[in-house]
Amino acid sequence: MKKILKVIGIIIAILIVILAIYYVAIHFDGFLNKDNPMTRSEVIELLEKGKEYPNYYYASESSWIFGNLNETETETYIKDNIEKVVVDGEIHQWIDYNTEEYIGVFEFNGKKSASVSNLDNFETNEDSQRGFDYSLITREDIYSTEFKYLGEKQVDGRDTILVKVWNKNAFEVNSTKFYIDKVTGLIMRRVDYTALGFIKIDSDRNVKMDVVTDEDIQRPNLEGYEIFQQ
Repeated sequence: MKKILKVIGIIIAILIVILAIYYVAIHFDGFLNKDNPMTRSEVIELLEKGKEYPNYYYASESSWIFGNLNETETETYIKDNIEKVVVDGEIHQWIDYNTEEYIGVFEFNGKKSASVSNLDNFETNEDSQRGFDYSLITREDIYSTEFKYLGEKQVDGRDTILVKVWNKNAFEVNSTKFYIDKVTGLIMRRVDYTALGFIKIDSDRNVKMDVVTDEDIQRPNLEGYEIFQQ
């Protein structure tokens, strides 16, 4: 019996060590430079700058310990205040913020269709970089979040700052981290921790700057489409 208890104790100790190593590994951000901390308001100002960045492409990919969470591939092209979203290689929507024209492409009764309308018909999220939300940082009044500047490091050759937010009424380990390009203000990556910090969902935005052409964001040709005007 003593031998059995000893074996059980060893197994439990090994499991605890494995969990501890796993926990530290998924929370480790590398070695960060903390010489120039930023306040929440300064980070919000940087994010607002990123919202106006004129030319970039992104294709967010989310993953966790069991693999990729994306069922579809969504690509977004932004240039000169025009945005085109492509899902699995097919155009999904096109928005011209200069003229406030919105086109949504879909299939209706087995036929290619398009909804054409004005942006006045849609609510827009002001705390978003072309669909990538950062309201956990800006809307403290709604989400009641604490904020912490973590530091700065080089990611793919670019200066990147890391910040963390979490609900004031919850455990800090259940937090969200944002990786933000220090020059452009674009969000490069978001990491969410749940289950007391043991589950990590990593959303890499896969941003490519200054690569979008006029052809990439041209207005879709709706010839042959059934048009719904709103």
